Amino acid sequence: MATLIESLLKHFSTNENCICITGSGGKTTALILLAEAYAAQQKRVLVSTTTKVLYPEDRNYYCDHYFWDEEVFSYPCKKGERVFYARQGIIKAEAPPLEDLERLKARYDVILVEADGARGMELKLHSERDPVVPNFTTATLAISSISVFGKRLSEHCFGCDSLENRLIDEATYSLLLTHPEGIQKGMKGVRAILFNQAERTDRTKIENIQREFPDLNLFFGSLEQNVII
Repeated sequence: MATLIESLLKHFSTNENCICITGSGGKTTALILLAEAYAAQQKRVLVSTTTKVLYPEDRNYYCDHYFWDEEVFSYPCKKGERVFYARQGIIKAEAPPLEDLERLKARYDVILVEADGARGMELKLHSERDPVVPNFTTATLAISSISVFGKRLSEHCFGCDSLENRLIDEATYSLLLTHPEGIQKGMKGVRAILFNQAERTDRTKIENIQREFPDLNLFFGSLEQNVII
């Protein structure tokens, strides 16, 4: 059986030039694992952001080179290498200009972009400002945790403060999949929605969501274990 990452690579095949990762509950882990997998295919991989991410000293991105300015344009990336490019911020690494990423598309086989933020929460309702998915995006991976059934929504969903008395159930995931500010917001190109941490979830709940949304490209699995369910 194919692993979760192998399944995602197959799904994005020929459309991986710029993959944006949105949502919550595993974006950075997916970014790192996909970068590793594409590099193993001898592709030239650029890792970046359109929002803010932790500095490499706070989160290991396993890249071969790190750039913080226009020097990235003079580096001849080799096949199988991973290059990190962002701008230096006060607390976190910040997004470079979008035109920089568009220019770099011609130099890399794969650009992986963390295009959203959720402050470590498992679920998210977006604001009008996010996610930041460029027009030149060729594929989008939206991630959400599916391991928080029965917990209070306001404590585990960024942007859900107004729903503080609601407990997370199957209807919550239906809401997040259909809400204009929910999981699907901003997705461009080839789309995949990953419900992460599915190994902690009752299979019946997974099957119910699959039946309710048969036309969506839904993946249920575990980034930590690299398994698909």
